[in-house]
Amino acid sequence: LSAEDAAVFTQDEPIATANSLQLPRLTRPVNILLLGVKVTSSDLNDYDAIYDDGYDALVNSFEGLSDTMLLLRFDPSNERVSVMSVPRDTRTNVDGLVTKINEANREGGPALSAQAVSELMGGVAIDRYMRINVQGVEKLIDALGGVDIDVPQDMKYQDDSQHLYINLNAGPQRLDGDKAMQFLRFRYDDNGDIGRVQRQQMMMRALTEQALNPTTIARLPKILSVIQSHVDTNLSVEELVALVGYGSQRERSDVQMLMLPGDFSNYDDYDLSYWIPNYSELDIMAAQHYGLSNP
Repeated sequence: LSAEDAAVFTQDEPIATANSLQLPRLTRPVNILLLGVKVTSSDLNDYDAIYDDGYDALVNSFEGLSDTMLLLRFDPSNERVSVMSVPRDTRTNVDGLVTKINEANREGGPALSAQAVSELMGGVAIDRYMRINVQGVEKLIDALGGVDIDVPQDMKYQDDSQHLYINLNAGPQRLDGDKAMQFLRFRYDDNGDIGRVQRQQMMMRALTEQALNPTTIARLPKILSVIQSHVDTNLSVEELVALVGYGSQRERSDVQMLMLPGDFSNYDDYDLSYWIPNYSELDIMAAQHYGLSNP
């Protein structure tokens, strides 16, 4: 990050401490913005990749729209983890332009994304960020040995132009990386992107419970290799270890899954489909879960 972008985050305030006799531990509440990014060859004007492969290929990059936005709060004082999903179609201010919030990463990276989320939530501080591209999610799930999910419905969809083929049957099953991405990218039901957000939360809870399982330790070399190749973050290694250590001590009941309150826009009011925030409810959520004072 440039010095200007780094200043968006509260990096000057330590979030973890350690000495030679113990692993790093979390010392204060911390808000982390997690961005899942999908970048294709056309996003980078690499049209040769489209023509050579016959479709718009995914690219290992962080410079595109954020398909997924999550605001995580690790709060050791209350022994709680809060995870709020921000729908990618949320209508808000991004660098002076009212648009969809997923534009922020493409236009200004993690700093502009953090600034947009903070302003949307009335000034909530964003301490750190983590970006992962969709290829990284697939490889991370494979590195974990798959993930157990109860698929809530049959999911069938085909789009040759995106090389997107979704074919999942309803019911409990172990998904490998490819099938997990099918589960995450499906949005072709009555709930649209909000149903997709709900499935992202299902996946995140399942991944968290599995990743913090002691048997995962044997897979750490492969997991770390994926992180090095597909994750961009301003968290230090010490801070990452402290967060994992804190998360491993939490029970399922300590983790609260939230969604930015709002509703779908009316097509008579806007040219595009938006998620319109409910600011009064959002202020309450920011105060209760993300440390915002005087909402």
